[in-house]
Amino acid sequence: MISAIEYNVEHHLFQNKKRMSEQCDDIKTKQYVKDNVENNKKIDEQQNCCKESYNEDKEKNNHNCIDGIYTEDIITKKKKCNNDNITEEGENMNVQNLESLQNDGNGVIELGCGLGQISKYLFSKYKNMTGIEIDSRALSIISRTMPGFDFIHDDVLQINYKELSINKKTKLTIIGNLPFYITSQILFCLLDFHKYIEQAIVTIQYEVGERIVAKPNQKNYSILSILFHLFTYPYLLFKIPSKAFYPVPKVQAAVMKIIFKNHESYYKHINCNLLFLKKILKYSFQQRRKKLKSSLKNLLIQYNIPKLPEQFINLRPQQLYPYQFVELTNLLFPLQNYPFNPNIHTKVWRKKKHGD
Repeated sequence: MISAIEYNVEHHLFQNKKRMSEQCDDIKTKQYVKDNVENNKKIDEQQNCCKESYNEDKEKNNHNCIDGIYTEDIITKKKKCNNDNITEEGENMNVQNLESLQNDGNGVIELGCGLGQISKYLFSKYKNMTGIEIDSRALSIISRTMPGFDFIHDDVLQINYKELSINKKTKLTIIGNLPFYITSQILFCLLDFHKYIEQAIVTIQYEVGERIVAKPNQKNYSILSILFHLFTYPYLLFKIPSKAFYPVPKVQAAVMKIIFKNHESYYKHINCNLLFLKKILKYSFQQRRKKLKSSLKNLLIQYNIPKLPEQFINLRPQQLYPYQFVELTNLLFPLQNYPFNPNIHTKVWRKKKHGD
């Protein structure tokens, strides 16, 4: 048996430990609340900024406008707000007018439908949608719980989205909760089929989303940033708390909306040999801190190109806008000398083992 003194000492230590734990939890809670309040405040300010800018632009009835982007804004490089990848085209888009959502959602494609947690809500509205799932056990359950649901038993990286679009006679709306470990490869795969996709609404790792919407001279500016600003309008909509997933991931997630540039007027801006654009991006960002004259040196030697164009010599890759990489590609590898046929070179951005 312990003495009264020993008991009092142990009891006192226990109470102190309990009190310190409660104080620590209280501090963490207050900090969490503070962070969320500050974050929400920033989001509100950003949204208000976008709305004010949007209303200002709507009043410019006398200015030339191409697909919702005012030429005056392009010339002056007007920065609307922090999230300046938001364009009037995206804000003003009526989802009911999307080709892929017509005919009971004939063009709606869900990637990785699993047990149908998202599918059941989509299927209630879009009866002609299609799900893609590689797990036969999951599909066995869906076929019983969702009679009439159309699905394809295959890997999302192996699907030919061009054929899918042609068979459905419409462009596609891609929806999915993308696995974090293959997010980039799925996105690259969609880029290879950009002409057949109208939009994508996907859940991705928040850090990947930040890289996609990043601008020149920002820390996260990368190959993803350049490609998705060349081929799409990317929007990072909102974060999803980690506790919304099971098992709980160690990283944050976010919902992203990607509107693909399918107008013919945009193709002239990316009229270059995409295979060489890929090489230039790869060499440039492998040594992103170096100037292009150093990072592209081996590529120039490989193709017997004497030197880099003067205007690019002292620039670093993070300083170039996406279309400047297209310009550089055409200067180094002009199409008349290095032709590119998109009907032959169908696999550019994804890995060779992915897809047909």
